[in-house]
Amino acid sequence: MIKLIVIAVLTFTSLCCGVQSVYAHDDDLVVYASLDEAIDAEIEGIDFSDLDDVADFSIRGSAKVPHEHMAEFVRQHNPSFDPEIARTYIEVGRIYGIRGDIAFCQAILETGWFRFDRGTAVQADHHNYCGLGVVRRGVKGAGFKTVRQGVTAHFQHLYAYATRDRLPDGEKMVDPRFNAVKRGVAVEWSDLNNRWAMNRHYGSKILAIYDALKIFSQGSAKKRR
Repeated sequence: MIKLIVIAVLTFTSLCCGVQSVYAHDDDLVVYASLDEAIDAEIEGIDFSDLDDVADFSIRGSAKVPHEHMAEFVRQHNPSFDPEIARTYIEVGRIYGIRGDIAFCQAILETGWFRFDRGTAVQADHHNYCGLGVVRRGVKGAGFKTVRQGVTAHFQHLYAYATRDRLPDGEKMVDPRFNAVKRGVAVEWSDLNNRWAMNRHYGSKILAIYDALKIFSQGSAKKRR
């Protein structure tokens, strides 16, 4: 009876708060894991061995890495990557006052270098770059008509976590999970640990990818001098 109550509470929490968690019931063993296998997996070319020491940053702020370097960074692992996505992350990030370069790293984690493999719960043609609407195993999540709309939904979800403000002037709501979030509970990226996804290193993994992006960007800048 106690086990059933615990499962019910955690399931309710995942559906209401947008936390990507689920249970797998195996006889008397209850196992909790991310809904998206890609979040728990290693990512090609990224070192996740020392996540406790990764530098944290505020979710809000201006991007430091240009979209051209972001696109090149992904193309090392996905030659077919569309650079429009990187450019849109910077553009929409400016509107919402959120770090577009680090949000882009979150999308890398969620989509597996935008290849949508490794067990990702979203599909390329849905333009869902952050797992929105994935509330149980087998669900593919929300779908968006364009790159711009999908990226905007991502930023709106981050905006819900990081602020209690109204949407910026002129912006229409496209995030179907905006009101499922407890507003203003995640000021830094590490605050997304066990919130955006049921993984205690979720935000730290995003930051580890960003560290790799910064190093790549610095090298790219030197080559162009």
